[in-house]
Amino acid sequence: MLIQSNPPKTEAVNKLVTPGGFSFGLTAKGLTSKKDIKTVVHEAKPGTGIIFAIDKGNAEPVVLPATAKSVVNTLRNVTIGDGAGTRLCIVEHLLAAVSLWGLEDLVVEIDGPELPLGDGSADIWTQALKDASIEPRKITADRVLKAPYVVTKGDRSLMAIPDEKFSVTYLMDWNHPMIGKRWQSWSSDQNIDELSICRTFGSMKEHQMLGLADDVVSMTEDGFSKPLHFSDEPVRHKLLDLIGDLALIGFNPLRLKARFISVKAGHEMDVELVRGLQV
Repeated sequence: MLIQSNPPKTEAVNKLVTPGGFSFGLTAKGLTSKKDIKTVVHEAKPGTGIIFAIDKGNAEPVVLPATAKSVVNTLRNVTIGDGAGTRLCIVEHLLAAVSLWGLEDLVVEIDGPELPLGDGSADIWTQALKDASIEPRKITADRVLKAPYVVTKGDRSLMAIPDEKFSVTYLMDWNHPMIGKRWQSWSSDQNIDELSICRTFGSMKEHQMLGLADDVVSMTEDGFSKPLHFSDEPVRHKLLDLIGDLALIGFNPLRLKARFISVKAGHEMDVELVRGLQV
């Protein structure tokens, strides 16, 4: 549910916000808390990057930059935090949405320990951007990758290769009759809806345990609990996650003149690769 755009709550956040810039917000349920999480996104001054300002009931919010240095957990989702115990979960879908939209300098005010999940895609955020009449911005690939970089773990790998534009490729290999081995790619000259509406997935048993079975797509023994947007929606969601994780480099990843090829990798390897990139 959309909310009215509000001015920044504190002076510390206000100093980062672009005067007269856009803002939009939404309130939606969190994955683990099952409570409404209120989020307001403000356009920030150039060079700010993406900053999360977490309201913990104190005079000032806890400010966490959306960079790989802030990541404290990559199990199932990307969690950022600090040494004092502050945690913010499921940041990758918002980061993917705003990256695809061509944004990179934002302050995100949030009053909970997690970002809303919606249906498990980035659509909750792109719809909020559309409803706020914020037009997508064209990103020019202007950051040169100085050298190839590869991360490997067993039969999984993730590589970054210098190229003329931004693109991502993923190989999924799942023992499921509707998935199996699937390749898919996306580049910055393609429609963002080819990725933004693609939902996360997991086993029905796991989703029932987490109380998510009614909200997201679950894998059954021979298919899925809901109709898919694309026959290869699961691998497209992996590309969406990869873009969100690459945003932890501290600027819009679509600015990178690089091709990223992921073979069965996930959040852990994505973050490791971002930490090693030389741009």
